[in-house]
Amino acid sequence: KFYFGAKLVRGAYIDQERARAAALGYTDPTNPSYEATTKMYHDTLTECLTRIKVLKDQGDVANKIGIMVASHNEDTVRFALSQMKEIGISPDDKVICFGQLLGMCDFITFPLGQAGYSAYKYIPYGPVNEVLPYLSRRAMENKGVLKKLVKEKKLLRKELFRRIMHGQFFYKPNGNYTPV
Repeated sequence: KFYFGAKLVRGAYIDQERARAAALGYTDPTNPSYEATTKMYHDTLTECLTRIKVLKDQGDVANKIGIMVASHNEDTVRFALSQMKEIGISPDDKVICFGQLLGMCDFITFPLGQAGYSAYKYIPYGPVNEVLPYLSRRAMENKGVLKKLVKEKKLLRKELFRRIMHGQFFYKPNGNYTPV
């Protein structure tokens, strides 16, 4: 049997790829703009979802394909959710999962998990001289990380205030959430 799994990422090494292409004299393999990269990411995700749906409709095992939407971008996650709904792929199918780096965009990951989607936090580990450059690249590619942290802090303050005002210090969520 053959199973296909992929982690869809975008732009992680764009500067390095461009520098390498220039240094080695080959055509730049990256997209010309952020918008073009987003379009390619969305097109690729849609193609994967469509193929999963075809397998599902044929009665074949839909989980022969598994895709991780690895993105800290809220719009991309929203796009994935809307495409899943439009194409007819349920969170219960467990063929699409979402992943973000631990400590980044928890306000995206946690509601996804609470709404029944497969959502993961990953933790890079290894020698410091290898992990720090990796984390540095993640911070560079997520230039809006400080803006996202401000948003996350605002959401946490709002939730803390809500719990204090309603006497729900140990609030247990019921799971009926609308992700991002």
